[in-house]
Amino acid sequence: MPLDFSSLQDQVDTFSENEKAFHHLLEEQITQALQALKKFSLNIREMRTAGEKESKRIALPFRENPNRVFSSHTTPSEYNLVCADGSQIIPDPHDAPLFALLNVGIVQMSSKDAVVTPTTISQLYQHHELYIDNELIGEDILNLDRDVLEMRLLSEHSCKLPGTTVALRDGLLELYHEPRSEKAYRERFSRYHGYLNDMQRKDIITAGYVDKPRSQMLAALLRVCSAQESQDQPTGSFFPDVIDRQLFEQILKAGERSAIFENHTIANGARGDLEKMPSYFFYLNVSQNKKAWIVRVEIPQWVAADEKKVAVLHQVLLEQCAIMGSRPYPYYLHRAHETALVRQSEKEELKKQIERTLIQKEVPLEEGSYKQSAKDQPTHRKVERKR
Repeated sequence: MPLDFSSLQDQVDTFSENEKAFHHLLEEQITQALQALKKFSLNIREMRTAGEKESKRIALPFRENPNRVFSSHTTPSEYNLVCADGSQIIPDPHDAPLFALLNVGIVQMSSKDAVVTPTTISQLYQHHELYIDNELIGEDILNLDRDVLEMRLLSEHSCKLPGTTVALRDGLLELYHEPRSEKAYRERFSRYHGYLNDMQRKDIITAGYVDKPRSQMLAALLRVCSAQESQDQPTGSFFPDVIDRQLFEQILKAGERSAIFENHTIANGARGDLEKMPSYFFYLNVSQNKKAWIVRVEIPQWVAADEKKVAVLHQVLLEQCAIMGSRPYPYYLHRAHETALVRQSEKEELKKQIERTLIQKEVPLEEGSYKQSAKDQPTHRKVERKR
């Protein structure tokens, strides 16, 4: 049955009124948070000390005043750009045959000759790779494997290029997954960091690009500082609904970036001594007009500590986003996404290819679940009982 939209109208009206009230409340909270940012940025050391005491993900000031903004002044004469993005097919326990796939797109270009080289790497999981401790792998492991493969390919392609090279991936640079298996997680985590170490040795300007971020690590720091100052109000009572992006929509003009912050995390049992490489980030307004569009750019320590590298990355991102016009996003990262995307029709064709090959090799085919069979029936088909 389709949704009964007429009966939902009253709920939609209530939803809209609640959203309107929340919007007004949020405007007040943003004003309070901006005041806190201005006040506490007068003493960066105290801000950092307050944040370091926390046992949660929180932003720490790095070397720049958290309330400052930075314009782009560097125009790299020549540089290489390598972008990676990936997609995956998650094994469905109701389907047959069971299979999983990673597909990563790599796009490489040089500003010198504008030659663009797209590459697709497809990795089909073998039977033993579909299970960890006799359990079928799920989306969490597939996403983690995709991160590792993207970083491997970024490292392999960028490390062999001469001159200034920017390596860009979609999403966070820091691995942030909840492990299903500690051993499986640690092994993947170690390989990911190994590829990052290779890029550090080659001095690659490495970054992760997060479009429309919802993180609130700076807001969390401002709450901690506010609570420490008041001493009689809980941390959560200070502008509880504000996220970082909303602050920088008010602060950053088109093309400007925020200060760089350290991504403060506490190592847990699953990561242990692998939590060695701190990550850093800044916010950037990539808009081409007065309407701000704030993105989060994650960078490793060797980039964060080098002003020239940050300046090159800043300018390259603005140049890339300008290509996309009023909906800014790094153009060649978009091309990498297009290269990697696995469409439903391609998934079905791969499934048929696997089935044909299994039949040729005289491997018995399992059936999918009858639940899935029923769901695949046409929506309006009627099943009548025979008399």
